[in-house]
Amino acid sequence: MSHISNLEIQFGCYFAVFNNKKATTFVLEEFRKNFPKNPILLISDGGEDFSDLAHKYSCEYVYLENIFGDGSSERPHLPYDAERTKKWWERQKMVCDRFGLPYNLILEDDVWVRSSFKIQNDFDLRGSRVGNWFQPAIRGEILDKTGKDVPKYNMSGGSMYSTSAFLNIYDDVIEDIERNHDDLLTKGYNPQLGAVDANITYHFVKRGYKVEVNPYLTDVCEHKDHSKYSIIHQWKNNY
Repeated sequence: MSHISNLEIQFGCYFAVFNNKKATTFVLEEFRKNFPKNPILLISDGGEDFSDLAHKYSCEYVYLENIFGDGSSERPHLPYDAERTKKWWERQKMVCDRFGLPYNLILEDDVWVRSSFKIQNDFDLRGSRVGNWFQPAIRGEILDKTGKDVPKYNMSGGSMYSTSAFLNIYDDVIEDIERNHDDLLTKGYNPQLGAVDANITYHFVKRGYKVEVNPYLTDVCEHKDHSKYSIIHQWKNNY
């Protein structure tokens, strides 16, 4: 058992939002019932003003330029180009730098934190049991670089990552994105490398970090009975 189990506050939260205040209110209200002290960085991605909810639920709040896109051919939701991908990594780093906690939890407006949990052991990445298959080009590169076959990426909402691991690779990842990302999107990596859940998995595991299942997390599509899990992803009841 790691020293992590002795910490009162083990993780901070990244929560990017746009315009669904009903769902955002539910996520924050339920989270605060179970984790009243854990810090949250609430980011409006060029959408509505969420400062009222940030104040009500004790979040740090920033309003930033939209990176999610509008679905047009000029700014599609996916894939993210190098510039938007870099900005996503920069926003994750804001959480690491501001809170300085061992782990970060990725909240989304379809993530229901329905009960508390305590991290018992250290890890690098923990994501969904479901996941999606990496494209052969990405899977092959990871195998070539690490000698390990990582068939899936799984860093959806409700996933967690080590802040020390993130900071260890951050500068190298940013350089990698600037040098290679847009070119790779034309070489069998598209659109997965431009999706942030695949992108963070790819950059962690090709640098030797391990991705595993988050034992506290389930997806709505995975189980009819979610009672034994603390985090439910794909909770669309407030859409």
